Amino acid sequence: MKSFNFKTWAWALLPALIIGFTACGDKDESTPTTTPTKTLNKTSLTNNKKWYNKGSQIQHDFKPDGKYFSGGTWRWINNTDTMEIIGSLGANPLKWLFMWNSETELECSRVLPSGVEGPILMKTTEW
Repeated sequence: MKSFNFKTWAWALLPALIIGFTACGDKDESTPTTTPTKTLNKTSLTNNKKWYNKGSQIQHDFKPDGKYFSGGTWRWINNTDTMEIIGSLGANPLKWLFMWNSETELECSRVLPSGVEGPILMKTTEW
């Protein structure tokens, strides 16, 4: 029987080592490791929704036709995530930045000349 020298043995062992190390690699990267990103859904946000802040005061009451509460209006500014709200006829416009919403929760901030106030969590039920 012919004996193996070191070079022959190394070349025979190399493919086995490569396969072994590849199989022992990190976990599958296609498996998500974080929670899904929360997104802004403008349609569900403004579809006849009343949004309550902590303390159960109604902060926003959006109608899909651009009405706000009973006498105001709302509109998206340049199709962004910022909305201009006029609470009632003759009132000064307020700006709100909306970060994300689900069917029952909303996170937004009021935009002031001095910066952003918030974020504020709101819900569709009193809390």
